[in-house]
Amino acid sequence: MDIIDATPSADFPTQVVIMDKALGQQHPNTAYYLRVQVENGVDHVELDGAVTPLDARKIAVNKGYSPTHWMRVGEARPTKFY
Repeated sequence: MDIIDATPSADFPTQVVIMDKALGQQHPNTAYYLRVQVENGVDHVELDGAVTPLDARKIAVNKGYSPTHWMRVGEARPTKFY
């Protein structure tokens, strides 16, 4: 899995839902994951079964997280959930 773990800008959100189209084509139930900044880098949480960014956010919230943004792999900036 290509987890986005590059050093982000200072204003990059700490919890972002990531959509990986290539991963989703290989494994349809795993197109989304949660990128979480942790003290020593980045971790990820699988969001199996998500079909849309909002589904992924709901799954993340049910797991105790609070993602504020989402983005596709390869995009420069995340989009805020409203």
